[in-house]
Amino acid sequence: MKISFCTTCMDRLHHLMQTLPVNIQNTSSYPNREFIILNYGSRDGLHEWVQTNLRSWIDSGIVKYYRTKKPKFFVATHAKNIAHRQATGDILCNVDADNYLMEGFSEYLVEKLTGKTIVAAPPTDNFGIAGSCGKIAVLKEHFYSVNGYDEGQNLGWGWDDTNFQFRCRMQNDLEYICSDKKWCVAIHHSNEERTRNFCIKDIYEGRDISEKRLIDIAIRKDYIANKDENWGYIEDLSVDIS
Repeated sequence: MKISFCTTCMDRLHHLMQTLPVNIQNTSSYPNREFIILNYGSRDGLHEWVQTNLRSWIDSGIVKYYRTKKPKFFVATHAKNIAHRQATGDILCNVDADNYLMEGFSEYLVEKLTGKTIVAAPPTDNFGIAGSCGKIAVLKEHFYSVNGYDEGQNLGWGWDDTNFQFRCRMQNDLEYICSDKKWCVAIHHSNEERTRNFCIKDIYEGRDISEKRLIDIAIRKDYIANKDENWGYIEDLSVDIS
């Protein structure tokens, strides 16, 4: 099975330049994989770094790089959908720019994703550091069965992952597997940095709005998002690294 590791990035070059080379190396024992990198309006030199440092991986097909200049704010659900829709793998796994992949994780996903499961990380690692809960892996068919992440959740940070995995589970009657904390390694940083590029900067306000949306979805039992919308799309998406 082919695995697509999908990473979105807006002004997180300082994280990606630490994690991506390690993640590529740590998954080298499972060559049937690709890394989808979406530059979602970054203004921190990400594109230039890609030009200088990723060209050989792009040429080999290990990395697929996409860029849009259009977004003014980071909308995690929209960015993740764009990235995931470029993926060609049988397994789609979101990996935030501040997250590391450990050796053996690819093999672990192939073992656990049986067609009746979804794999997601716990909120914190063994040291109580948060930041890994966005690491969610599903079969491609399950991702598309609910139209991906809920782009109606578009204002603040948090709950996009919970919303997605809940809808996937309910729509497809999947068993939820909470991965061992040994797979959860992320770069520690502040909540201020987490919310800097969102429309709503207050982390608690953003989470409250998203939580209420998920509760409403659960009550209505309406698990398919982005209806009648061209979801996971943006007009100026480009693969040019010249």
